[in-house]
Amino acid sequence: MGELKIGRAVAAALHQAISELLPTRIQFYEEWLTLDRIREGTVSRAKVGAVLSFLRQESSGYDQVVERAGRYTGVWTFDTKPRFCEGFLQRMPQPIRVWIALRRGASLIKGLHDGGRLRWATRRGVVVAEIQRSLFCEVRVKARAPLCRFYAALLEYCLESVKLSCSIELIRCRGVGDKVCELRIDPK
Repeated sequence: MGELKIGRAVAAALHQAISELLPTRIQFYEEWLTLDRIREGTVSRAKVGAVLSFLRQESSGYDQVVERAGRYTGVWTFDTKPRFCEGFLQRMPQPIRVWIALRRGASLIKGLHDGGRLRWATRRGVVVAEIQRSLFCEVRVKARAPLCRFYAALLEYCLESVKLSCSIELIRCRGVGDKVCELRIDPK
């Protein structure tokens, strides 16, 4: 059985964020995130898991690196798609734009790594999004703080792509011992 692969966007975004925020450590992380593997799309889930594990051990930087990587993933993915209906989309009512942005996010998360899923429900204008099989929250030892910042940054960019700003709060995280990762998204 082959190793589970992850999308090139995640590996490339992590590599870029590490090189910008932890430039003295990039050589260490290139043991797992080699540019050849990224180009070929052969970075495994285990290699990214190792990178994330070592990032969490750094004295600082994990949150900033994964947030920037999440944003880069959104930017790089959406900037390569045609924008034929962006003007029309911006004139749609807010609930429809939120739905479209979350559909984009769900599609992107599903393509990033095997088993990744996004589900959401809207209650009184506030979205509660659940991420299943989060790549960033698979840990052996419980973390002290939620590890889902990659997804928060990615979904924030998805909402910005339909001209909505939002605040995102990490409610629950598998990395800290919860059964599921959950975010509260409040579009403004």
